[in-house]
Amino acid sequence: MNSSIMQKKGFSISGEIAKTKLSLIISISLSLIVFLVYIPVLSNKFQLGWDDQVIVINGYTGGGLRVDNLWLILTQFYAGQYAPVNQLYYSIIYSIFGYNPFWFHLFSVLIHLANVLLTYSFIKLLLTEAKGFDDKSTYRIAFITALLMAVHPFLVESVAWVAASKVLIYAFFYLTALHVYVKYVKSKHVKYYLLIITLFVLSFGAKEQAVILPFCFLLIDYVLKRDIRSKVVWYEKLPLILLAVVFTSITLLSHKAIPSDLHIRQLRYPFYQNVIFACYTITEYLVKCLIPVKLQYIYLFPNAVGQEVPIRFWIYPACIIIIIVSFFNFWKQKWVLFGISFFIIHLVMVLHIVPMDRFAIMADRYVYLASIGVFFLMAYFFNQVIDKQYYKYWVQVVGFVYLTTIAIYANQHSRMWHDSDKLKRDLAPEVIYRIQLQEQLYSK
Repeated sequence: MNSSIMQKKGFSISGEIAKTKLSLIISISLSLIVFLVYIPVLSNKFQLGWDDQVIVINGYTGGGLRVDNLWLILTQFYAGQYAPVNQLYYSIIYSIFGYNPFWFHLFSVLIHLANVLLTYSFIKLLLTEAKGFDDKSTYRIAFITALLMAVHPFLVESVAWVAASKVLIYAFFYLTALHVYVKYVKSKHVKYYLLIITLFVLSFGAKEQAVILPFCFLLIDYVLKRDIRSKVVWYEKLPLILLAVVFTSITLLSHKAIPSDLHIRQLRYPFYQNVIFACYTITEYLVKCLIPVKLQYIYLFPNAVGQEVPIRFWIYPACIIIIIVSFFNFWKQKWVLFGISFFIIHLVMVLHIVPMDRFAIMADRYVYLASIGVFFLMAYFFNQVIDKQYYKYWVQVVGFVYLTTIAIYANQHSRMWHDSDKLKRDLAPEVIYRIQLQEQLYSK
């Protein structure tokens, strides 16, 4: 009997060692791929004509790590934002390396790599705890999800643009919080809960969109088959929801503190047009996650305030309604619902249902975290068909060609962010003209 127990333990230990080795190989592979894709970013300059000259190169950054400067970073709004963690990140880099763009870009790539690895770890842990897949499928889905995040050109803006580092940093703490939350659900250890609160604060300190975190926890509760109607589940969320309310209030106050020289007039489109814009943007974000074409650093509204929306934009809400109704049972599948809900939850704040102080209808950086939901679904369906003998060969070929193509595109797209002249030169002349008109209109 003892020998039988020892054999089982030995088998378990050897199995864990094999899993550890596999995760190490996957992590090294993802690291190499990220650097191959993003190596052009390391030679990029600051975007001195596109926010870096304000967000990155400023008095807070130049003030370094002096105590009085740190106090100002923590207590003051700047350029209509409250992002002390992101600003502190700039100040630390400046204190060591000065305004050398290489180091700012290098750390952006490193944080993106960390987020790729966190995504792999989070998906693997979630699938393991949900007990819905065998080990092979769990590792495959987690790896492909992370691989898509590593090479997708739709995410290049967040990595190649220094001023977008707040997206990377907020995502880092956010993904870590998701990972810790799964552990908390399993163990109920108070230390995990306290760590979650700390990570929530740090994530918000980088970017205001972190306020959505408690609702993402509810999505994880659903996947892990927790009773959403349970008082315990909601009592757990109450401190986080209260924090989210406080964070939202801070965000609203920061928007009111935009200096006159940076002020952009809030766009007041009619509500029905905002609904159309929401349907359009969510469709565009989804399509570009699947087929990343015509990526730009700015996407303009199709009409000015007071003008009618072009007729073709009415197609988007109609299509969304038809798709939801026609495939209702499909959307109810557990993992499909998880992926699409993860995607929508992390876009809800930028869909223009609530007017934003922006003259762009969408931005690549807004999809950085939300894209994980789509990448998960792509990995999930790939896993569904890859082991079927009839499809196996062609699925592998198509998958390889797709990943190679978007990786090359991402590498080339990162070069577009070399400097502001290069960035704007790649836009069509009519788009540049419209940008200039809108900048004049909305800065009055």
